[in-house]
Amino acid sequence: MRLLSFLFIVFAFLFLNVKCKTDKIQIVEETPRFIRGTVEPVFGTEKLNLDSTYTTLQGYDIQFSNLKFYLEDVKNDGATILESALFDYRENGTLLFREESTLITDGDFTGTLNANLGVGPNVNHLDPSAFDNASPLNILNANDMHWDWNPGYIFLKIEAKVDTIQDGVPLFNHNVVYHIGLDENLQIVEFQNIQWTKVGDESRVELIVDLNEFLNSPNIIDVKTESSSHSSAGQEALSAKVIANFSQALSPK
Repeated sequence: MRLLSFLFIVFAFLFLNVKCKTDKIQIVEETPRFIRGTVEPVFGTEKLNLDSTYTTLQGYDIQFSNLKFYLEDVKNDGATILESALFDYRENGTLLFREESTLITDGDFTGTLNANLGVGPNVNHLDPSAFDNASPLNILNANDMHWDWNPGYIFLKIEAKVDTIQDGVPLFNHNVVYHIGLDENLQIVEFQNIQWTKVGDESRVELIVDLNEFLNSPNIIDVKTESSSHSSAGQEALSAKVIANFSQALSPK
């Protein structure tokens, strides 16, 4: 009888001790972490502001009014970190994306960053209304970056006004319109030894796009004689030149 009483006391003590320790366990919620990408447009050594005047190497004064493009299937060292991002300089400034990520550790991303400049063929012709409402590819967010007449996305949109007469009179009556899409114009951009910086709960990557370089490298684009492409038949050469030049003008900051 004494043995049973002793065992009962021992078990009761152990039970209460374990319960007390269990009650002290606190569930720690992980703080959400984010990846953030920005693109700073410049014109040579100058910051590029929409509707401000810059001068091309050919001597034309130019005012950019629109700059938008897609990056899709964004990968860092082969791991997908972002499905898609839409850069809209007028609406969002330099912000390219800010997304919560489960891939961030206590360290920062490093290595190679690559993405589609545009939208890959496996995605380009899907129903734009079927994407999640938060997706940049959803038609409500894509808006004028999707063609109804030719199902698919506009990969790159650059619009500007140019003064082509060098007489000292500011007359910006020459329109420049580059709306580049179609599977054959897809470009892959790749940045080696990319550096991410950690700021608070974010890992950040900064890119830069030089629209002066865009007009001149690797091929010269004469905005007076090569002023319009909607990726239509007969515009293939200019479309290819525009998207190739832009991919070269985009680089790590």
